[in-house]
Amino acid sequence: MSRFAKEYGFLRPIIKEVIERYLDCGNPKCRFGRIRCPDCHGEQLLMFSCRTRGFCPSCHAKRLEEWGEWMRETHLLNVPHRPVVFTIPKMLLLLFRCNRKLLASLCQPAFRSLVCSFEVVTQRSLMPGVIAVIQAFGEHINFHPRLHFLVTVGGMDEAGIFHKVPLIDDSRLEVLFAKEVLVDLVPKELLSGEWAACLFSWRRTGFSVHSCV
Repeated sequence: MSRFAKEYGFLRPIIKEVIERYLDCGNPKCRFGRIRCPDCHGEQLLMFSCRTRGFCPSCHAKRLEEWGEWMRETHLLNVPHRPVVFTIPKMLLLLFRCNRKLLASLCQPAFRSLVCSFEVVTQRSLMPGVIAVIQAFGEHINFHPRLHFLVTVGGMDEAGIFHKVPLIDDSRLEVLFAKEVLVDLVPKELLSGEWAACLFSWRRTGFSVHSCV
């Protein structure tokens, strides 16, 4: 394990736990239930699943379907929505790979930048509805954290009236997101103010925002 620690970071206990649970998914030697029909008295064994998220294809697909249906029925407003993806530069990945709790704090800068961009477009204070999901890996199972937001195309004003935003400007939102993330990291002493100012001054900072139409 130590040979991969330098490139991929230390082996977190949760990874070992998830793999072991996945290997026992549907294994009758672990646990199972006996189902009996009260009418015909027929019996059938039901193997227990691991119920892990993101690793077991079967269990993850079921949980994803249930979660999506629950969100649609209980949380989504009857207004237009749009996916927005936020990505951070590669040079900042080491900070988040060594401290995974920082990934959760990424949602706040992304949300603040989104609110600010709506205020610029509409010239009023709006509160958008957002469902945020943190994805820590890329298509090659490499560490590539990014935020997936499902955003209402607009927001509520103080009177509770919904105002639609005609367009999400990815370029403006990208600049705002970069500024908010760097402002958040400097007080935590994870990044020096000089280095943050230097990074923000670059033409290509490595921050990326893409709103899917």
